[in-house]
Amino acid sequence: MDQTGTCIIGAGLSGLALGTALRSEGRDVTLLEARDRAGGRVLSHQGHDLGPSWIWPHNHRMLALAKRLGLRSFPQYASGRLVFEDGAGAIRRDLDFATMGGALRIQGGLTRVTDALADTLGHSLRLDHSVRRVTEDGSGVTLSGDNFEIQAARVVFALPPRLTAGFGVAVPDVPTWMAGHAKLIATYDTPFWRDSGLNGDAISHNGPLAEIHDASPVDTNAGALFGFAHPGAAHQSGFRDLAIAQLTRLFGPLAATPNDVFVKNWSDDVATATQADRTPPSGHPAYSAIPPTERLIFAGSETSPIDGGFLEGALAAAEAAHEILGRHPD
Repeated sequence: MDQTGTCIIGAGLSGLALGTALRSEGRDVTLLEARDRAGGRVLSHQGHDLGPSWIWPHNHRMLALAKRLGLRSFPQYASGRLVFEDGAGAIRRDLDFATMGGALRIQGGLTRVTDALADTLGHSLRLDHSVRRVTEDGSGVTLSGDNFEIQAARVVFALPPRLTAGFGVAVPDVPTWMAGHAKLIATYDTPFWRDSGLNGDAISHNGPLAEIHDASPVDTNAGALFGFAHPGAAHQSGFRDLAIAQLTRLFGPLAATPNDVFVKNWSDDVATATQADRTPPSGHPAYSAIPPTERLIFAGSETSPIDGGFLEGALAAAEAAHEILGRHPD
């Protein structure tokens, strides 16, 4: 049986941030990730974000981290008009409004953040390690998987509480923010909608995409649009074609022939969502800390009262866990 001082379950932003902080202090840490990649809900493909996209000016933790890693941020495109489609399919293109004006994006995608953190962890990061059971007793905590068993002095759950419950640990039933959603990205040679005075934002009550934004990279001529699907829409037959047809209705005939289309349905990702997450909360939950036990600490983004569910909340949760662990040296 392997032994470690601190075992972190989940190599998303929170787990990676905590793991790098502990390792920089010379502490004995092991980070387990069920997926074959680090990053958790942070996922970029060819520089396009299939998970979170934005950092806000008040997200001082994220901005400081990006600066420390030498990554460039740039403003979300916000010049022009929004497109609105009502439930009957009637379309307006005269609304001078940008829903994400003021937000920032990371050049090359947000996985540049998580990849940079993961690269510092070396052998401390173990991918393809799905934890099945966590057992706490007086001598430590035992983590069991299909082909491994680890004993740790303390365990940090850096993942959604609903996933933690699957390890046999009693936690409150806390909704995982955006776990039930699907995201589609369509890429083009140019951001042609800008030539028509549109900013790439769209709100639709008709669907299958509910909310659309300009996802074009910076400093290139290429264009991209991304949309969040209405709940459950990504499971319907022909979702991809229906979404492209919708983009064509909203932005014109040039939208009908994208170069590439990428879809990530997070509700089908068992390392992110449970069946309960397919019914999204009606609004953003008021997240709060889950009290630690003697050996178990909870540090997913949905355990942070500060920006819980968001990137900033993941870093705040990592900070809180780091403070607790600071009182318990190896």
